[in-house]
Amino acid sequence: MKRFNRILLVLMILALMLGSLPVFAKVPYNTYTYSYGGAVQLSPAAYVPQQVVNSASLLYSLTAAGSANANAKIKYANTFTGLDSPTDIFVDDLNEVYISNTGKNEIVVIDKDYNVRLVINSFMNNFGVPDALNEPRGLFVTENEIYVADSANSRIVIFDKVGNFVDIVPEPASEVMPENHVYRPVAVSVDSAGRIYVVSSTTNYGVISINRDGSFNGFVGAQKVTYSAFDYLWRMFQTQKQIDASQQYVPTEYNNIAIDSNDFIYVSTSSTAEGSVVSAISSRSKSGDYAPVKKLNPKGSDVMNRNGFWPPAGEIGFATWTTSEVKVAGPSTVVDVAIGENETWSLIDTKRSKVYTYDSDGNLLYAFGDMGDLAGQISNLVAIDYQGTNILLLDKKNSAITVYKRTDYGDLIAAAIKNNADQNYSEAVVYYTGILQRNNNYDTAYVGIGQSLYRSGDYVEAMQYYKFAYDTENYSEAYQAYRKEWIEDHLWLFLIIVIVILVALIKFFGWVAKYNKKNTKDKEKRGFWEEVLYGFHVILHPFDGFWDLKHEKRGSVRGAVFWLGLACLTFIYFAIGRGYLSNPSQSTASYIASAFSIVLPLFLFVLANWCLTTLFEGEGSFKDVFICCSYSLVPLVLLLIPATALTNVMSLNELGITGMMQTVAWIWVGLLVFFGVMVTHDYTLGKNFITVLGTIIMVGVIMFVVILFFALITRMYTFGYNIYVELSNRM
Repeated sequence: MKRFNRILLVLMILALMLGSLPVFAKVPYNTYTYSYGGAVQLSPAAYVPQQVVNSASLLYSLTAAGSANANAKIKYANTFTGLDSPTDIFVDDLNEVYISNTGKNEIVVIDKDYNVRLVINSFMNNFGVPDALNEPRGLFVTENEIYVADSANSRIVIFDKVGNFVDIVPEPASEVMPENHVYRPVAVSVDSAGRIYVVSSTTNYGVISINRDGSFNGFVGAQKVTYSAFDYLWRMFQTQKQIDASQQYVPTEYNNIAIDSNDFIYVSTSSTAEGSVVSAISSRSKSGDYAPVKKLNPKGSDVMNRNGFWPPAGEIGFATWTTSEVKVAGPSTVVDVAIGENETWSLIDTKRSKVYTYDSDGNLLYAFGDMGDLAGQISNLVAIDYQGTNILLLDKKNSAITVYKRTDYGDLIAAAIKNNADQNYSEAVVYYTGILQRNNNYDTAYVGIGQSLYRSGDYVEAMQYYKFAYDTENYSEAYQAYRKEWIEDHLWLFLIIVIVILVALIKFFGWVAKYNKKNTKDKEKRGFWEEVLYGFHVILHPFDGFWDLKHEKRGSVRGAVFWLGLACLTFIYFAIGRGYLSNPSQSTASYIASAFSIVLPLFLFVLANWCLTTLFEGEGSFKDVFICCSYSLVPLVLLLIPATALTNVMSLNELGITGMMQTVAWIWVGLLVFFGVMVTHDYTLGKNFITVLGTIIMVGVIMFVVILFFALITRMYTFGYNIYVELSNRM
């Protein structure tokens, strides 16, 4: 008997343990972020599916035993027949959920435990006439009222929290709308001052701002016009009437709207040309011109921070990939935005049925979700909202809401962001450290720890954490503080170093000028260093310098090879010697590739120029052109080496100086090559311009022929090898 009792006790404990497990034992999707280079970095799940709220569960709530829902059971047991093609959800401050049940022209309200509390469909309007909703779409709920975008009736209808009709906000006056405009409200929001913001599916002039009486305030945040270069060219040949009739030269429209506690408006669009979105993401653009989500202030200006690795636009991998059901390609199709706590926010991609959550700076915190019919997957994702720490996703196809619960990992991220916002930086570090213990690829945690170290004055270690996260802006700020501190501690040493360098450069160039002047006399044979140092005279006096190179033999092939070799070493140094801020990914080319990047173009240019000028009475030989072009590389050595060195001691804002030095170097080289070949071949300016242009074209032709030749050789080798294999097998 005792043995039986023990077995029974063990079985009861196991039953209790199994009962305490989540409804969904396995998460049917990956949670991830993106690295600086665009690679997917898997992370622990931030949200897991908890339960599904559908027609069956809601109908059961009206028939289940208990008195908590007694009034709803009596009133709606016969009228509520389930969800049908719902299009929007909204969660109020009591965590009650409002569903726009579009297929049945009604609004369904469920309490925080997902029991039906209220159904709104028909009502008596302000004229005392029976009225009803017709294709209700967007929802917004204040402390006391429910705003419904009654789309097919072209109006906003307002109810109180118990379903009583309050008011109708009519269509704005027609004189403020474009000609032939159709007003179809699909989303609505209300700010703290009572202004109503409406998204109309047929309006492409921005969000419509109106007052409660229907008076028009204006359009907010008009989208940028998107059309291709071909469209732009074609437009030049169209009449004004054709342009006015065309729909491709007007701004794209918004599809949804949300508003935060500070009255900033988040708007989304899926109409922007895919090419524009791809281009903006690929270039890591911080502009909102073609962004699928914008954060608008009351004036309509986009104030969204886009300081993450990638712009907050959903998916950044555009290659075709397969979900559990369909193949997906291209940028995200964004259809809704939800505002979370501490200025975090989420967007949904209906194309992939995914959620992407960002912080106030635009850093991707996590992405999760997948398309499908498994528990936790969504077939047709159309709306999102937060219910406390939970996320609710609306599936239009299956007429269901999936409730996602935040995990311990998600709680750590939220706690770190909250403490950081509250300036409890030491506490934030504790949570960021906890995040890194679970996911050492989480770059936001490195940034958070770096910010705490920066504020405590530990600039060197802060720089190291920023470096882990490729956060160049914060790294630059920490470096500037560290550099300022170092200079203050070593001011005399710093001044001595600067003075010594300046004096050394002045003395050196003065000595070189005297040396070149001293060796102007004709000589049968010149020394190696005499030929090399003459390069400094050539770059400052190109006309007589290049003349003397050829006619006075002031230069030679060995001098040209010296400068070419030094240019190769300069390129190698540029590849491996740039500072972190100039090369955050620390990418480097091989020594051979760096050297060939200057040798190969030079050789092709010399060859093409010599071949062409031979036909056009050029006086320079192949050797003369080679010497001329090689001596023209001196500015690269003089400017690229210090520019590369300076990238190690400059902040992000100062790197423009080194960029300018590089630009000047290349322009200088280009001018020297141009005038050098002109003097070498004794051409006029016009004739030299034509031959240089022809040389560039011929370089392209030579490259094409070489590539074609090697492709042909490869095919011949492959053909011969296949014949050999076939004969070997037959024998």
